[in-house]
This record gives sequence, structure tokens and C-alpha cells, in this order.
Amino acid sequence: MTVRFGFAVAFAVAFGSTTPALAAAAKANARAPMARSSARQARLVPTKKPPMAAPLRRETSTTPREVSNPNDPREQRIAKLRDRLMAVLHDGPLSRTKVGIEVMQASNGDVLFAHNAALQFNPASNTKMLTTAAAMSYLGADFRYHTALYGPEPDADGVVHGNVVLRGSGDPSLTTSDIAEIARGLSARGVQRIEGDLFADPRFHARGHKPDDPGDGEGAVILNRNTYGVRVRPGDIGHPALVSVEPKVELFGIENQTTTVRGKKSRLRIDSYRKDDRLIITVRGRIADNRGEYVDMRRLADGSLLAASVLRAAFADFGVELTGRVRAGTVGATAMLAEHVSSPLSDVCKISNKPSNNFVAEAIYKTLGGELYGMPGTLAKGTRAIGEFLASAGIKPTAYKIVNGSGLTHENRITPSDLSSLLRKIYYDLSVAPEFMSSLAIAGIDGTIRNRFMGTDAVGLVRAKTGTLSGVSALSGYVGDKDDVLIFSIFVEGFRHRRTNEVRHAQVRMVEAMLSYLRSDAPSPNAGERGGEIPAAAPEDYESDGDPTLTP
Repeated sequence: MTVRFGFAVAFAVAFGSTTPALAAAAKANARAPMARSSARQARLVPTKKPPMAAPLRRETSTTPREVSNPNDPREQRIAKLRDRLMAVLHDGPLSRTKVGIEVMQASNGDVLFAHNAALQFNPASNTKMLTTAAAMSYLGADFRYHTALYGPEPDADGVVHGNVVLRGSGDPSLTTSDIAEIARGLSARGVQRIEGDLFADPRFHARGHKPDDPGDGEGAVILNRNTYGVRVRPGDIGHPALVSVEPKVELFGIENQTTTVRGKKSRLRIDSYRKDDRLIITVRGRIADNRGEYVDMRRLADGSLLAASVLRAAFADFGVELTGRVRAGTVGATAMLAEHVSSPLSDVCKISNKPSNNFVAEAIYKTLGGELYGMPGTLAKGTRAIGEFLASAGIKPTAYKIVNGSGLTHENRITPSDLSSLLRKIYYDLSVAPEFMSSLAIAGIDGTIRNRFMGTDAVGLVRAKTGTLSGVSALSGYVGDKDDVLIFSIFVEGFRHRRTNEVRHAQVRMVEAMLSYLRSDAPSPNAGERGGEIPAAAPEDYESDGDPTLTP
């Protein structure tokens, strides 16, 4: 049976479908570039804890560390590392900014370099490391979201007599293909007709309660991160443009008030308004006849109606007739008819960390709070959970401020010293470390540092999280190979937007200097000493979730 979801495939690719076949394909695709660079990738996750972890040696300034034997080769290597890092600090854009750095030896916790490490900085999207590490620690890397269809049991003829309701648990990875999986599951049970309406329930329902117990909060069903696309293409001159909304479902109506014109600049305005249980998209203005297709990605405040509308379309694809209509709300439900179970939380955390997706990070943050302290999940509950997680790592409440899970705020604060200590704790927590490390971007290979380390010796040997806000750039993570790994946290604040690329380049030079330290038997001669030159041809790494502005 052919599924008529052309746009579903696009959304599945864009939003990381978690159906088994697509998940397998995604994993195969993910392995492809890594396989090509396997010789360059670090085996960063340790196989056992270090025999004895030395107490952390904290340095709050860049004064040279005291050494008992200046002829000690290791101390000489450390001195060279310090000199190289200091050179970057005093060169180019960093000399005119507020910078906080800590570099720590993973094996023994020895702090090799620190500059303003005890001061609080805005971590920007480095916050996502706290969110995902806490979620996998408390909920488990194999935690899964459930989205299901409830209603009366079908009779012997495959007929469901009564209304059905779609409910979720806040899965930020849910895609159109996953919704189609629910329809396929229903069809596999022999259901041919539903004599009733399909309700879209936006509320959470506590686990262990009866299916028809009242829910709490909203946002339990999220589809394609609650986004939809409006496409506008030129028509014949003097006639309306060609307007469509994807996915093509009955939820959307279109009011097309456009004109195709010759030789003028396109001016389009897209709005929307609610009418009963539908969203009417209005498109006004003009589009030039020689303009390509215009695509506007927009977001719904709640995705439950969108998911239910997609489910109805999927019913038709799998031979299930729905006699009623799609409606917002809920009804009593006696049994679960079909279900989609998400990929493990560890895979969802990859969507948060590698491309730095704000929407997914916030959903995980709320899930963490809701699962620990009761549904619905909220920012306040997520903040409480993060507080407990940081306290378990020995970080004092006065040393940080975290108010959301994505870092998309100028309120969050943490010190380089505390973040590097936390990263070391995670590194040796074998219940979390493999999945957490896998969620981070790999230098020169994927995520937000795919291009940032291109052409350097660090390709494949760095796993890190970036962070970018206006006047803020953060880079924290791990560099090295096997058991020879350094943990670093580099925060920079107070620069103009036009200096962003220079600041990022300076951070790369610092990481290169760390790698040179680790390879000091055969150091890269220019690591950390490349002046302010920035490779003009290198593509820019963008840290943005790409999700649209919230719309009605």
C-alpha cells in the first residue's frame, strides 16, 4: 500500500524520523562520513575509571604554576601549552574581550591552564550539555516517548464503534512517518473503519493512570517540531501565485490574495487565523514571474491538531476509514489501539546537541522536570532538576544560574571551572558517557563544528558543544585520543558580531594548541601560533536550530 506523503518524506529527513527503517538509514548515513575519517576520530570514552583521580588543582589566574622540577619533560610541555594559549589570549579579538578558560587533564583532574576560570560567563548553547547529561543521567539513555491512539476495542469485523483520541508524551522527535506508523499498526490489527471522530488531545496524562483520567498541561503532542511550510510559486502574469501548505492535510485552509507580476520586486505577507478546528493561511501581495519558489517555515503553538490531521490522512493510506472529523479536545478512552515508541533519549539528545536545536533541548528540559516532579513538564521543574544534577556534581547553587534548557537567553551563567569539572565527572560515568559523547559534534565531521576545524589536525579528535549569542561565543568539550584526553571550556564575551568568526578561529587555535601538547613528541609546528589569519574559503558554521518564529 503506497503512502501518499511526499512532504512526509521531506519532514522525516529534516526532523529525524524515528521509524525503524528510517532510523536504520539515518544511522547508516551517519556512519558513512565517520567511516571515511575513522582513522582521525578519537576513542574518547574510557573503558574504566582512572586508578586514582588526583584532587583538582585550581588556578584562578594565568600566573605560572609552581613546579618542583623545571627539567621535568611534562612540566616543560605544560609550559609550552601555557605560552601558546597566552599568545592567543593576547592576540587579535580576544585581547579586547572578556575570556574565561580552563584546560584539564581528564585522567587525573590536573588543571593545566586557567584564566578567569572562577568567573561566571554566559554558556549560551553549552547549556544543552547540562540538559542532555542530566536527562540521560536521571531518565536513562534508553528512555522513550510514547504517542498512541486510544478508543474502543474493534469488533470482529474490524470496526471501532466510537470516538478515538490521539495522545502523546511530549516527544520532540515525532515526525509524519511516525504518525503513519500508528495508522499502519491500526491496520495491522484488522481495523477497517472508525465510526466516530478523531480527537487531538494536547494534554499530558500521568503514567500509571487510567486512559480516560483527565490530563494536565499542554504540548503533549509535538509533530515535526510543530512546524509547517507555506510554499509560494509564480503563476501566469496577472494571475494569482501558486500557494500550497505542507503537509497537505485538512487542518489548513488557504486564502490566496496574490498576483504574479513582471519585472517588480516580490512583496509577500503571510498570516494565519483560527476558524473552528482549522488554521486558515492568508497570503497577500505580489511575486515576480522570474522568482523561484518561496518557502516560509512557520510554527504552531500546539501540534496536536496537526498530528491528528496527518493521522487521518495516514488512515486513508492504510485502508482505514474515519467516518467523523478531526477535532480538538479529548474523550474517554478505554484501550490503546496503536502506538509509536520513539528512539532512545540518547538519539533525541543528538538532535539537541549536534545541530544545537533549541526547540528539542527545551522539550528535553521540560520532559526531565515532568518525569521527576510530575506532569506537565515546565521550565521551572526543568530548572529544579538541573539544580539537583549540578549539586550532585559538587557545584554550589551560588556558582551558576540556569533558567532554560537551550541556552537561548542572556540570563544563564556558569564558570569554566565548574563546567570542566562536570564534563570530567560525566566522562568517567560509564552509565552516561558513551551516549553523551556520541551526542556531541565531531570536529570536521558533523554538527556545529563540522566546518570549524576543517583543514586542521583536530579533525575527528574533538567532541564539543558550541554556543553562540550576540557578543557571546562558547566552546567546551574534549580533545585527544584514547586515554590521553584534555577537557576544555572556553567562554568569550563582549565582542561585536562582525568579530564572531575571528573569535571562533581563536578558540580553534587554542584547541589546536591542546592537541599539540598531547602530541608533543611530534608537535604540529604552527598549532596555536597562526596569528589572526582566518581561512577565507572555509564555510561558516551556523549555530541555529533553524526553527521558525512562533505563529498562531
